[in-house]
Amino acid sequence: FDLKVIQIALNEKGRKKLGDLDLSIHNYPYKLLFNKSYEETNLFERVRRLINEIKDFNPDIVVVPGYFDIAYWFVLIYTKLNKKKIITGFDSTEYDHKRIWFKEKIKKIFIKLCDGVFCYGTKSREYVCKLGMRDDKVFIRFQATDNNTIEKIYLEKFKLKENLKNSYKIRKKYNFIYVGRLSPEKNVKLLIEAFYEINKFENVIDWGLIIVGDGPQKEELMNLVNKLGLKDFIYFVGGKNWKEVIDFYALSDVFILPSISEPWGLVVNEAMICGLPVIVSKRCGSYWDLVKEGVNGFGFDPFNQKELVEIMLKF
Repeated sequence: FDLKVIQIALNEKGRKKLGDLDLSIHNYPYKLLFNKSYEETNLFERVRRLINEIKDFNPDIVVVPGYFDIAYWFVLIYTKLNKKKIITGFDSTEYDHKRIWFKEKIKKIFIKLCDGVFCYGTKSREYVCKLGMRDDKVFIRFQATDNNTIEKIYLEKFKLKENLKNSYKIRKKYNFIYVGRLSPEKNVKLLIEAFYEINKFENVIDWGLIIVGDGPQKEELMNLVNKLGLKDFIYFVGGKNWKEVIDFYALSDVFILPSISEPWGLVVNEAMICGLPVIVSKRCGSYWDLVKEGVNGFGFDPFNQKELVEIMLKF
């Protein structure tokens, strides 16, 4: 197989704070079209340059990451007119957003024009088949992390756990950890309120909550922590790149992802590679493929704070 990857832009604006790109992991032939954020590109230029790249490379199969950008519809039409195969990536599950009927109709058109689909997991596969794709044309297990590198770094960092605690001023003996954007769909507010509830129990005095990430809700969440009197228990450490995040997995004991909307949740993979038990919202695609109830973690309804509190108290 001859492969060429076309990367439209450096990143999305919201991910700039995660630090510089680690180009060392991209060991495949790729071309960057725009040396700026995706939001700073325009539709006409994206369409023109994508189609030019396809024309020059002349592949047998074109893979697009979805239907969300109108540019990919132009790529789809160009590919079909030139009698080439097209595969789309599909990361959604049926329940990660409220579904609107006319948008579902549009998705069905796109899906039916494609020759195959790469999905994140079993829930994603169920949804795309419901939209009209044949089951034998859907391929899953394409959402993955660099397991070996993460595990190697984690084992090195774990040996330095006490030094890291002092360095980051983490004072608690045990810690829950959340990693992700600080935005409403991530449901971090419910996590903080659940932590407040468990903090009423005497034997929880040794437990803290590490929040790794940045986003539009950061100030609101920090104000909530102060209001609840939890500033000595909850640590906001800001946005970190994926290698720096491993420091905080090494300082933690239980991982929590409380999202209301989360097609997959790669941070679940990362936490499990680092040996952490996980508490994962059942709205996350990864829950259905990675979590074995009571064995490596637990799932919960992200609208049910009481259920999350009960699970946290198990630890």
